[in-house]
Amino acid sequence: MSYGKMNSSGRKRRANKTIRVSCLFLVLLFFVCFGRGDVPAGKAAAEKEPAEGLAQTADVSTIEAVVSSVYKSITFCEGGKPDMERFRSLFSPGAQFIRISREGVAEMDCDGFISGFSERIRTGVLKSFYEAEIARKTQAYGDIAQVFTSYNKGVNTDNPDSYTRGINCLQMFYEKERWYISSLLWQDESKENPIPREYLR
Repeated sequence: MSYGKMNSSGRKRRANKTIRVSCLFLVLLFFVCFGRGDVPAGKAAAEKEPAEGLAQTADVSTIEAVVSSVYKSITFCEGGKPDMERFRSLFSPGAQFIRISREGVAEMDCDGFISGFSERIRTGVLKSFYEAEIARKTQAYGDIAQVFTSYNKGVNTDNPDSYTRGINCLQMFYEKERWYISSLLWQDESKENPIPREYLR
């Protein structure tokens, strides 16, 4: 009689232990499958993409819009500031910037250009900046384009008589329903190197 009670109690303990182990296994399985806190794969991938979505559709839908946005975003009056985020959004992630001057050739990426431009503003060297298109010559084929856009430029002045001229050369491509600038080369006009008439029409 005593042996029979002990045997029944043992079976109950083993049954309870089996239930606890099964519950623990189910809990662990739940956390492995659902409890990691991961976002869906599609959302995670989207969050890691570069912030090219900052570009306004109206700024990048056409070649003309991109060129206009370049000038508008970088121009600012004294006491104001340029729109560098808008400016950045017009370029591809690997865009190159090349300045041609009497001192030689300076190459930089978008971050380098923005950093240098912003530093000149911060230190007071650049108090205002005006640049506007005066003529344009575009060559395009398929999803690629090259734009020679001649400009008037005023640095720390609003007097047109003090403006200088030059040419921006933009190389562009079309992807994801928008235009990107892949490179920007520019050179100011000089007495030794006047802008040809074909680039002033």
